[in-house]
Amino acid sequence: MVRLLAAAFAFVWLVLPAPVAGQTVKPLEPAVAAVIDYQRILRDAKAAQSIRAQVEARRKRYQDQIAREEQRLHDEDKALTKQRTLLSAEAYADKRQTFEDDVAEVQRMVQERRRQLDDVSSAALSQVRNMLIEVVGELAEHAGFNVVLPSSGVLLFSPRIDLTEEVLTRLDAKLPDVALQAAASD
Repeated sequence: MVRLLAAAFAFVWLVLPAPVAGQTVKPLEPAVAAVIDYQRILRDAKAAQSIRAQVEARRKRYQDQIAREEQRLHDEDKALTKQRTLLSAEAYADKRQTFEDDVAEVQRMVQERRRQLDDVSSAALSQVRNMLIEVVGELAEHAGFNVVLPSSGVLLFSPRIDLTEEVLTRLDAKLPDVALQAAASD
C-alpha cells in the first residue's frame, strides 16, 4: 500500500507542470458582474417578435393547407364507403389501400411542416442569440464587466448592474428584424 501511494505521488509530481524559475503566477482580477434578463430580451427584442409573427403566419398557412388535405381525404373516404357495395372485394381493397397510402402521405407532410417550422424558428432565434452575445460582450467590455449573468440565476442584485434595457436597445438597433429562411415547401 505504501509503495502504491509513493508511486502515485511520484507520478503526480512528474506529470504536473512545475512553475518555471522566475515565472510568477498573475493573480486573477476581481469579478465585476452585471446581469441581464435573458428571457425578457428574447421575448421583447424586435427581431424575436418579428420571428414569432413570421412563424405564426407560416403556421397558419400550413394549417390551411393541412385542413384542405384533411377535407379532401374525408371526401374521398365518404366516396369510397359509398362504393364499397358496388365494387368487388378485390377492387375495394385496392382502392382502400391507395386511400390509406394517401393518408400516410398527408401525415408525413404534416410532420415535415412541423419540422420545417421548428428548424426555421431555431435558425432565426440562433441569429438573435448570437447578436445578443455580441452586444453583451461589447457592452461588458465598454462598461468594465467581466462576468454577465442571467438575472434568473441571481438571488439578489442591485438594479445598477442590470444591463437589460441597454442590451435590448442596442440589440434592436443592430438587429431589428430577422427573415425566416424559405422552406422547401414554400
